[in-house]
Amino acid sequence: MTKKLFIANPDATNSELDAKVIVDQQPELTESQRDDLTQQFVEIVVDNMSEESLILYAKEQLCAYYNEDSIECLQEEIEEYDPELYDELVENVQITDLMKEVS
Repeated sequence: MTKKLFIANPDATNSELDAKVIVDQQPELTESQRDDLTQQFVEIVVDNMSEESLILYAKEQLCAYYNEDSIECLQEEIEEYDPELYDELVENVQITDLMKEVS
């Protein structure tokens, strides 16, 4: 297989040379324009996600959000949701760990 060698026109005009210039500039956006751009992209991504994907994503984000703060903050959040839920969930976690140790 013979490779062909392409040589640029040595007598190129300025317009031909200008046409070959690769412009690699990012448009300057204001903070408001950046927010609008992000919002539009998020709309497209969410519209193309399945219900299962949306649920999984929401769970991952909520876990990350609640793990950012201290255990005391998490306890407050849970107790605001349901005053008895924190103790029940702690008990569930501790029992699960005991069962893992026994297995």
